[in-house]
Amino acid sequence: MTWLAAEMGKTFDGLKLSLTKGSIKYNDIITLSKILDVPPAAFFQATAIPYKSQSIESLVGEQKGEYNNLKNNLKNCKEMLTALKDQIKDKDKIISLLSKED
Repeated sequence: MTWLAAEMGKTFDGLKLSLTKGSIKYNDIITLSKILDVPPAAFFQATAIPYKSQSIESLVGEQKGEYNNLKNNLKNCKEMLTALKDQIKDKDKIISLLSKED
């Protein structure tokens, strides 16, 4: 590994630390792949490991509930708007009928 670190322009300890901590940089991966003459994908797992978190699922569930609540509120507002428009039409009709009597 000493020769590899030297080829990359890094110290042995620096390369070892970045590999063990998982903090290797993108450019270092590219350099490493060129030195070893392998594609960068060779350093990664073939299949992706799905990330699962209960806190994320909980947030999504809360957002769905909030979305449904907002959707219901919008529906209620639309119904109320329709009813108010009908009332205005009725009042306009009453006003026009009353003004014809005079």
